[in-house]
Amino acid sequence: MYTIDTKGHLCPEPLIMASNGLKEVKEGEKVLIISDNETSYQNLMSFLTDLGANPVASKKGYEYHIEATKPAKSSPQAENNPEQYCSVPGGAAPATDYVVVARSSRMGEGDPELGDLLVRGYLNALKGMDHLPTYIIMYNGGVKLSLEGTDTALALGELEDKGVSIIVCGTCVDYYKVKDKVSVGRISNMYQIATILAEAGHVVYL
Repeated sequence: MYTIDTKGHLCPEPLIMASNGLKEVKEGEKVLIISDNETSYQNLMSFLTDLGANPVASKKGYEYHIEATKPAKSSPQAENNPEQYCSVPGGAAPATDYVVVARSSRMGEGDPELGDLLVRGYLNALKGMDHLPTYIIMYNGGVKLSLEGTDTALALGELEDKGVSIIVCGTCVDYYKVKDKVSVGRISNMYQIATILAEAGHVVYL
């Protein structure tokens, strides 16, 4: 099956990639579109439905998998302008995609115990927000938030279940010798981290 991997891309790129990918297959053939955040997934579902591609979705870990069929006759309005679907379903104005970056296992400077308390409080508060980040990136000491047996790893796991992509710096876990203790997210490289930060609508540094 022809696969269109939109992971790491922010709107409207996943929509454009899906539109272009469908042009590469024949009428009636299926394509698999992979997304790693809920906003892109919802936008893709709206676009593919209006296009007449009969999308069928499933979730596998942190990924959204959408199977779509190239229709015999596409909606010209959808096909010619996929960017119009770059919004939150329901007619609400789209909120800016943002990325949270944890550079340390604590939040802020000053007393270490207070910093530990603050970062746990922040992640727990984040779970209850309607507008979640697209990614949470951890590098340097921040990778320790993802280690098994920590309250922060549990909170990150819940955020991952809600569609937030958790990215852990591979160089950093190797440096701290904790790679085998990472219990949430996916270990990645600095190239992908740099790409995500460059494309982010807004970045929040802890």
